[in-house]
Amino acid sequence: MHQHIRKEEDIDRISTGVYSPELRDDAQSARENLFNLLNQIAGKESFLALRDIAKMHPDEESRPWILHYAKTKAQQDGDIKPWLPSQVKDFHEKLERTPSNHRELFELAILRLLDFKDDLEQGDSSIANVLQKVTQETEMRNYIGRELREKAFERYTIPQEEELADARRPDLRFHGVGFDGPVPAELKLADKWTGPKLFERLENQLCGDYLRDNRSSRGIFVLVYQGEKAGWDVPNADNRVDFAGLISALEDYWRQISSEHSNIDDITVIGIDLTTRSS
Repeated sequence: MHQHIRKEEDIDRISTGVYSPELRDDAQSARENLFNLLNQIAGKESFLALRDIAKMHPDEESRPWILHYAKTKAQQDGDIKPWLPSQVKDFHEKLERTPSNHRELFELAILRLLDFKDDLEQGDSSIANVLQKVTQETEMRNYIGRELREKAFERYTIPQEEELADARRPDLRFHGVGFDGPVPAELKLADKWTGPKLFERLENQLCGDYLRDNRSSRGIFVLVYQGEKAGWDVPNADNRVDFAGLISALEDYWRQISSEHSNIDDITVIGIDLTTRSS
Protein backbone atom coordinates (compact mmCIF):
# COMPACT_ATOMS: atom_id res chain seq x y z
CA MET A 1 0.00 0.00 0.00
CA HIS A 2 2.83 2.40 0.84
CA GLN A 3 4.54 1.40 -2.39
CA HIS A 4 1.60 2.41 -4.57
CA ILE A 5 -0.05 5.09 -2.39
CA ARG A 6 3.06 7.13 -1.71
CA LYS A 7 3.29 9.28 1.39
CA GLU A 8 4.85 12.20 -0.51
CA GLU A 9 1.76 12.37 -2.74
CA ASP A 10 -0.74 12.56 0.16
CA ILE A 11 -3.27 15.39 0.27
CA ASP A 12 -2.76 17.50 3.39
CA ARG A 13 -6.18 18.52 4.73
CA ILE A 14 -4.97 20.03 8.00
CA SER A 15 -6.44 23.51 8.63
CA THR A 16 -8.28 23.49 5.29
CA GLY A 17 -11.78 23.61 6.77
CA VAL A 18 -14.71 21.52 5.52
CA TYR A 19 -14.02 19.35 2.47
CA SER A 20 -15.52 16.45 0.54
CA PRO A 21 -13.22 13.38 0.56
CA GLU A 22 -11.95 12.32 -2.85
CA LEU A 23 -10.64 8.97 -4.06
CA ARG A 24 -7.13 9.94 -2.96
CA ASP A 25 -8.35 10.77 0.55
CA ASP A 26 -10.01 7.35 0.81
CA ALA A 27 -6.90 5.58 -0.47
CA GLN A 28 -4.47 7.16 1.99
CA SER A 29 -6.95 6.70 4.84
CA ALA A 30 -7.30 2.99 3.97
CA ARG A 31 -3.52 2.64 3.91
CA GLU A 32 -3.19 4.01 7.45
CA ASN A 33 -6.16 2.01 8.73
CA LEU A 34 -4.63 -1.25 7.48
CA PHE A 35 -1.52 -0.61 9.53
CA ASN A 36 -3.58 0.24 12.61
CA LEU A 37 -5.62 -2.96 12.23
CA LEU A 38 -2.47 -5.07 11.89
CA ASN A 39 -0.94 -3.41 14.92
CA GLN A 40 -4.00 -4.34 17.03
CA ILE A 41 -3.74 -8.07 16.29
CA ALA A 42 -2.00 -9.92 19.12
CA GLY A 43 0.43 -12.75 18.54
CA LYS A 44 3.64 -13.76 16.83
CA GLU A 45 2.30 -13.69 13.27
CA SER A 46 1.44 -9.98 13.36
CA PHE A 47 4.80 -9.22 15.05
CA LEU A 48 6.63 -10.97 12.19
CA ALA A 49 4.51 -9.09 9.65
CA LEU A 50 5.38 -5.73 11.22
CA ARG A 51 9.05 -6.67 11.32
CA ASP A 52 9.00 -7.61 7.63
CA ILE A 53 7.21 -4.36 6.75
CA ALA A 54 9.89 -2.43 8.65
CA LYS A 55 12.57 -4.09 6.49
CA MET A 56 10.79 -3.58 3.15
CA HIS A 57 9.08 -0.20 3.63
CA PRO A 58 9.79 2.05 0.60
CA ASP A 59 10.22 5.07 2.89
CA GLU A 60 13.45 4.50 4.82
CA GLU A 61 12.55 7.12 7.41
CA SER A 62 9.44 5.09 8.34
CA ARG A 63 11.35 1.85 8.99
CA PRO A 64 12.57 2.66 12.55
CA TRP A 65 9.08 3.89 13.46
CA ILE A 66 7.43 0.62 12.33
CA LEU A 67 10.15 -1.47 13.99
CA HIS A 68 9.39 0.40 17.22
CA TYR A 69 5.75 -0.69 16.93
CA ALA A 70 6.86 -4.31 16.37
CA LYS A 71 9.05 -4.26 19.50
CA THR A 72 6.28 -2.65 21.55
CA LYS A 73 3.91 -5.40 20.40
CA ALA A 74 6.38 -8.09 21.45
CA GLN A 75 6.68 -6.51 24.90
CA GLN A 76 2.90 -6.34 25.30
CA ASP A 77 2.41 -9.93 24.16
CA GLY A 78 5.10 -11.01 26.62
CA ASP A 79 3.19 -9.64 29.61
CA ILE A 80 1.56 -12.32 31.76
CA LYS A 81 -2.18 -12.22 32.37
CA PRO A 82 -3.44 -11.20 35.85
CA TRP A 83 -3.62 -14.11 38.28
CA LEU A 84 -6.98 -15.47 39.33
CA PRO A 85 -7.82 -15.32 43.07
CA SER A 86 -7.52 -19.12 43.20
CA GLN A 87 -3.99 -18.89 41.74
CA VAL A 88 -2.96 -16.32 44.35
CA LYS A 89 -4.27 -18.65 47.08
CA ASP A 90 -2.47 -21.60 45.47
CA PHE A 91 0.81 -19.71 45.36
CA HIS A 92 0.46 -18.53 48.96
CA GLU A 93 -0.07 -22.09 50.20
CA LYS A 94 2.22 -24.11 47.90
CA LEU A 95 4.49 -21.56 46.15
CA GLU A 96 2.98 -22.68 42.86
CA ARG A 97 -0.11 -21.80 40.82
CA THR A 98 -2.49 -23.98 38.82
CA PRO A 99 -2.24 -23.13 35.09
CA SER A 100 -5.28 -21.40 33.59
CA ASN A 101 -4.08 -21.27 29.96
CA HIS A 102 -1.70 -22.86 27.46
CA ARG A 103 1.22 -20.56 28.24
CA GLU A 104 1.04 -21.15 32.00
CA LEU A 105 0.86 -24.92 31.43
CA PHE A 106 3.97 -24.69 29.21
CA GLU A 107 5.83 -22.82 31.95
CA LEU A 108 4.80 -25.37 34.60
CA ALA A 109 5.82 -28.28 32.36
CA ILE A 110 9.29 -26.73 31.96
CA LEU A 111 9.60 -26.28 35.73
CA ARG A 112 8.64 -29.93 36.35
CA LEU A 113 11.20 -31.15 33.80
CA LEU A 114 13.92 -28.88 35.22
CA ASP A 115 13.17 -30.23 38.72
CA PHE A 116 13.47 -33.76 37.31
CA LYS A 117 16.76 -32.82 35.61
CA ASP A 118 18.16 -31.32 38.82
CA ASP A 119 17.22 -34.40 40.85
CA LEU A 120 18.99 -36.74 38.41
CA GLU A 121 22.07 -34.56 37.92
CA GLN A 122 22.57 -33.23 41.47
CA GLY A 123 20.33 -35.16 43.88
CA ASP A 124 21.76 -37.33 46.64
CA SER A 125 19.19 -40.02 45.83
CA SER A 126 19.71 -39.80 42.04
CA ILE A 127 19.11 -42.98 40.06
CA ALA A 128 20.99 -41.64 37.02
CA ASN A 129 23.29 -44.68 36.97
CA VAL A 130 20.25 -46.95 36.65
CA LEU A 131 18.76 -44.91 33.81
CA GLN A 132 22.09 -45.03 31.96
CA LYS A 133 21.35 -48.69 31.29
CA VAL A 134 17.97 -48.01 29.63
CA THR A 135 18.18 -48.93 25.94
CA GLN A 136 14.74 -48.00 24.60
CA GLU A 137 13.23 -44.52 24.36
CA THR A 138 9.82 -45.98 25.25
CA GLU A 139 11.21 -47.22 28.58
CA MET A 140 12.69 -43.80 29.35
CA ARG A 141 9.44 -42.11 28.30
CA ASN A 142 7.40 -44.36 30.58
CA TYR A 143 9.63 -43.62 33.55
CA ILE A 144 9.71 -39.84 33.00
CA GLY A 145 5.95 -39.82 32.38
CA ARG A 146 5.33 -41.63 35.66
CA GLU A 147 7.55 -39.19 37.58
CA LEU A 148 5.77 -36.20 36.06
CA ARG A 149 2.33 -37.67 36.77
CA GLU A 150 3.24 -38.27 40.42
CA LYS A 151 4.13 -34.58 40.77
CA ALA A 152 1.08 -33.26 38.89
CA PHE A 153 -0.86 -32.43 42.11
CA GLU A 154 -4.03 -32.19 39.98
CA ARG A 155 -2.58 -29.27 38.00
CA TYR A 156 -2.21 -31.25 34.75
CA THR A 157 -2.59 -34.74 33.30
CA ILE A 158 -0.34 -36.77 30.96
CA PRO A 159 -2.28 -39.56 29.22
CA GLN A 160 -0.38 -42.73 28.36
CA GLU A 161 0.03 -43.69 24.69
CA GLU A 162 -1.98 -40.71 23.42
CA GLU A 163 -2.54 -40.99 19.65
CA LEU A 164 -3.11 -38.07 17.27
CA ALA A 165 -5.39 -38.05 14.22
CA ASP A 166 -2.57 -39.19 11.87
CA ALA A 167 -1.66 -42.11 14.16
CA ARG A 168 1.42 -40.30 15.46
CA ARG A 169 2.17 -40.53 19.16
CA PRO A 170 3.95 -37.67 20.98
CA ASP A 171 6.17 -38.96 23.77
CA LEU A 172 4.55 -36.79 26.45
CA ARG A 173 1.60 -34.40 26.23
CA PHE A 174 0.61 -32.18 29.14
CA HIS A 175 -3.11 -31.35 29.42
CA GLY A 176 -4.42 -28.55 31.62
CA VAL A 177 -7.45 -28.61 33.88
CA GLY A 178 -10.42 -26.49 32.79
CA PHE A 179 -9.00 -25.38 29.42
CA ASP A 180 -7.99 -27.02 26.13
CA GLY A 181 -4.36 -26.20 25.25
CA PRO A 182 -2.06 -29.27 25.40
CA VAL A 183 1.74 -28.92 25.53
CA PRO A 184 3.68 -31.66 23.67
CA ALA A 185 7.14 -32.78 24.79
CA GLU A 186 9.33 -34.89 22.50
CA LEU A 187 11.94 -37.15 24.16
CA LYS A 188 15.17 -38.42 22.55
CA LEU A 189 18.02 -40.55 23.88
CA ALA A 190 20.78 -38.32 22.51
CA ASP A 191 23.36 -41.12 22.26
CA LYS A 192 21.22 -42.94 19.68
CA TRP A 193 20.87 -39.99 17.26
CA THR A 194 23.19 -38.08 14.96
CA GLY A 195 23.37 -34.31 15.21
CA PRO A 196 21.68 -33.58 11.84
CA LYS A 197 18.86 -36.02 12.63
CA LEU A 198 18.13 -34.32 15.96
CA PHE A 199 17.88 -30.95 14.22
CA GLU A 200 15.53 -32.49 11.66
CA ARG A 201 13.37 -34.04 14.40
CA LEU A 202 13.13 -30.72 16.22
CA GLU A 203 11.78 -28.96 13.15
CA ASN A 204 9.78 -31.65 11.36
CA GLN A 205 8.49 -33.80 14.22
CA LEU A 206 7.95 -31.36 17.10
CA CYS A 207 7.22 -28.21 15.07
CA GLY A 208 5.76 -29.84 11.96
CA ASP A 209 3.71 -32.67 13.48
CA TYR A 210 2.95 -32.19 17.16
CA LEU A 211 2.42 -28.41 17.02
CA ARG A 212 0.15 -28.34 13.97
CA ASP A 213 -2.92 -28.19 16.22
CA ASN A 214 -3.98 -24.56 16.67
CA ARG A 215 -4.60 -25.24 20.40
CA SER A 216 -0.85 -25.75 20.90
CA SER A 217 1.75 -23.09 20.14
CA ARG A 218 4.51 -24.13 22.56
CA GLY A 219 6.49 -27.36 22.87
CA ILE A 220 9.46 -28.94 24.66
CA PHE A 221 12.35 -30.95 23.16
CA VAL A 222 13.95 -33.19 25.83
CA LEU A 223 17.30 -34.91 25.28
CA VAL A 224 18.73 -37.48 27.71
CA TYR A 225 22.49 -38.18 27.58
CA GLN A 226 23.71 -41.58 28.84
CA GLY A 227 27.43 -41.08 28.23
CA GLU A 228 27.93 -43.45 25.29
CA LYS A 229 28.58 -40.86 22.58
CA ALA A 230 31.54 -38.47 22.61
CA GLY A 231 30.23 -35.78 20.28
CA TRP A 232 27.81 -34.64 17.58
CA ASP A 233 28.12 -32.83 14.27
CA VAL A 234 26.07 -29.62 14.25
CA PRO A 235 25.55 -26.89 11.62
CA ASN A 236 28.08 -24.02 11.44
CA ALA A 237 30.55 -25.71 13.77
CA ASP A 238 34.11 -26.59 12.76
CA ASN A 239 34.41 -29.43 15.27
CA ARG A 240 32.09 -31.91 16.91
CA VAL A 241 30.40 -30.64 20.08
CA ASP A 242 29.76 -32.26 23.43
CA PHE A 243 26.27 -32.64 24.98
CA ALA A 244 26.17 -29.09 26.34
CA GLY A 245 27.23 -27.78 22.92
CA LEU A 246 24.50 -29.86 21.28
CA ILE A 247 21.80 -28.34 23.52
CA SER A 248 23.12 -24.84 22.83
CA ALA A 249 23.19 -25.48 19.07
CA LEU A 250 19.59 -26.76 19.09
CA GLU A 251 18.48 -23.65 20.99
CA ASP A 252 20.25 -21.46 18.41
CA TYR A 253 18.64 -23.44 15.59
CA TRP A 254 15.15 -22.82 16.96
CA ARG A 255 15.88 -19.09 17.12
CA GLN A 256 17.00 -19.20 13.48
CA ILE A 257 13.88 -20.98 12.20
CA SER A 258 11.39 -19.37 14.60
CA SER A 259 10.24 -16.79 12.04
CA GLU A 260 9.39 -19.60 9.59
CA HIS A 261 6.86 -21.01 12.09
CA SER A 262 4.52 -18.14 12.81
CA ASN A 263 2.05 -20.51 14.48
CA ILE A 264 4.59 -21.53 17.16
CA ASP A 265 5.30 -19.11 19.99
CA ASP A 266 8.15 -20.96 21.66
CA ILE A 267 10.22 -24.13 21.85
CA THR A 268 12.34 -24.98 24.90
CA VAL A 269 15.21 -27.47 24.67
CA ILE A 270 16.08 -29.32 27.89
CA GLY A 271 19.15 -31.54 28.20
CA ILE A 272 19.42 -34.12 31.00
CA ASP A 273 23.00 -35.39 31.52
CA LEU A 274 22.93 -38.72 33.36
CA THR A 275 26.74 -38.73 33.66
CA THR A 276 26.95 -35.58 35.84
CA ARG A 277 26.38 -37.24 39.21
CA SER A 278 28.68 -40.19 38.57
CA SER A 279 31.49 -38.00 37.25
